[in-house]
Amino acid sequence: MPTSRRAPVRSLPLLLGMLLLLTGCDHYAAARAADGPSLTPVPSPAPVPVADPCEGPEVAAPVSVELALRSDGSCAPLDTVFAYRCDPAQPAVAVVDDGRGVRRFLGGSYAVPVTALPPQAFPIGVTGFGALNQDPSDPRYLWVEADGQVSRWLALPSRNKLSDPVTVQLIGDSILDGGQTAVTDGLPGWQTSIDALIGRTSDGANAVAQALPPPVADAVVIEIGVNDHSPDTLASNAQLIIDALGSTRVLVWLTAHGPDTTVPAVNQAIVETMAGIPNATVLDWNQLVPLDSLNSDGVHPSDPTVLASILDPFLQTWRDAVQGSGPTACEQAIRDAA
Repeated sequence: MPTSRRAPVRSLPLLLGMLLLLTGCDHYAAARAADGPSLTPVPSPAPVPVADPCEGPEVAAPVSVELALRSDGSCAPLDTVFAYRCDPAQPAVAVVDDGRGVRRFLGGSYAVPVTALPPQAFPIGVTGFGALNQDPSDPRYLWVEADGQVSRWLALPSRNKLSDPVTVQLIGDSILDGGQTAVTDGLPGWQTSIDALIGRTSDGANAVAQALPPPVADAVVIEIGVNDHSPDTLASNAQLIIDALGSTRVLVWLTAHGPDTTVPAVNQAIVETMAGIPNATVLDWNQLVPLDSLNSDGVHPSDPTVLASILDPFLQTWRDAVQGSGPTACEQAIRDAA
């Protein structure tokens, strides 16, 4: 019959299409298998260690070293600037060499607070002790900004600038007068000169300063303020004393302590005046003197050794720092490890 002969002819294209479709599915499945994720995780390549550009040299504890991170993200070389502390009980030290010679600065209780960074301050870099700022025109200045506060660190002289023995001139009132024997005894190896007078004001201290013959002692200590009742007068006399004795290696001024309502303003005048001098520091007698060691007047120590117990270690630590011991004893080890 004609119908039965044509049926196989019509089914042939259908069979061929089905074969092509099956072949395409096999190729698609193979492609999916090749492109699909592996069931076995491939380990990520190990990160390449990158050296911290601001990692200081390794020095045995308790020494801590801080290199300075500059504003461009780089770290200043150790031979240009770094800060360190030899021991937690010692003040920190900053070392700066801007091409005009190595200079060292003492922080901690030797730093004098200032209200703000001066306009000429130039940022050097940031350390763990704070942001370091220098005066480009005068390398004796270093301001450190930390925790929202600014202080001017004390510039240390070179070791060869000190006399042998180290000399100190002290000018004061009745507090120094009552403690002068203990102060002298507590400074062995120093050549000590003391001029103390009961009731002396900054006017009298200025008169003594103007009359002192040269050369100026290595250290000058001024214990004056409790008998002053005008902060303006004290500030004026302090500037005159600085003009006369400011070439000393370190100028130390003790704050006043007493019940007079003008004492805080007088102390503020002391701090503000001394903050402008790179080689000056303030010893805060007002905060450090034990209240139970004072007489009923709240001014004079009942024990003549109290002043020496506060002043002498302050001077000795400064001398140690200049001579490469105490706060600066570990600096050579830091350089050797670099």
